[in-house]
Amino acid sequence: MDTEWNATLVVLPAAISIMIIALVETLLAGKVVDEMTGKKPCPYPYEPEKATTEDEKELYEACTPSSYDVPTRSVIAMSVGNILSSLFGGFGGCGLIPQTVLNIKSGGGGPLASASYAAAMAAFVVFLAPLVGKISLAALAGIMITVAYDTIAIHSTLNTIKAAINPSNYPDGKGRSVGRIQRLIELSALSLSTYICYFGNLAVGIVAGVVFQRGLLSLFRLKERNN
Repeated sequence: MDTEWNATLVVLPAAISIMIIALVETLLAGKVVDEMTGKKPCPYPYEPEKATTEDEKELYEACTPSSYDVPTRSVIAMSVGNILSSLFGGFGGCGLIPQTVLNIKSGGGGPLASASYAAAMAAFVVFLAPLVGKISLAALAGIMITVAYDTIAIHSTLNTIKAAINPSNYPDGKGRSVGRIQRLIELSALSLSTYICYFGNLAVGIVAGVVFQRGLLSLFRLKERNN
């Protein structure tokens, strides 16, 4: 029993890191779909009476009431799938951005596309593994470079840098002006998260960036209230 508990303590930090990365990538995959299809995620909870602008009213009209929003359903489905997979000795998984991009570009986007992908993956592993093994690494690298270019948030990153230089030209989502200090905090969080993710741990970088940004913004707003 002691050995099992010691083994749990050893794998727990890695398990937490993998959990954070899986959650973030699953949610980012959904965001990539929204950006590529031009659709906005439905608000949650569903409260159309709180819509104040015309854009918000149109967004609520395009959505239907649901007990769970799409991100929540994605996370619950991933969690249940990973639990069932582990019970049968399988590996865990999550929503993957590269496969999502390929799916959208191939004309997919619904449950049938996901089921077809799963069936094709199983067929490749069970029956077509020798053929897949003959695909050159150069061809796979070219595909991954193309997918990586499509998934990198280049415009968002450039806008964060530009907003820190000239914040008056980059209001928030509701059209309100944002101060330079807040934009500099966002740029600093982006830089910190990028550095830690690249040179250190991906999960630590994500958490550090979020905590850094939220903490400094809270201190900044508290100082503004006191003044």
